[in-house]
Amino acid sequence: MPVVTHRLRDPDINPCLLESDASRRCMDENNYDKERCSSYFLKYKNCRRFWVS
Repeated sequence: MPVVTHRLRDPDINPCLLESDASRRCMDENNYDKERCSSYFLKYKNCRRFWVS
């Protein structure tokens, strides 16, 4: 696994890993229809905003 990929999969570095995986899984299940996954994107965005600030 490349170092960059390994770092992104590390929950200590990326605390929003669950939200990221959920939004990616939603996109896969819904044929990449962003409209159907907007709630997952919002959860990820809120998580990132919390940890960055």
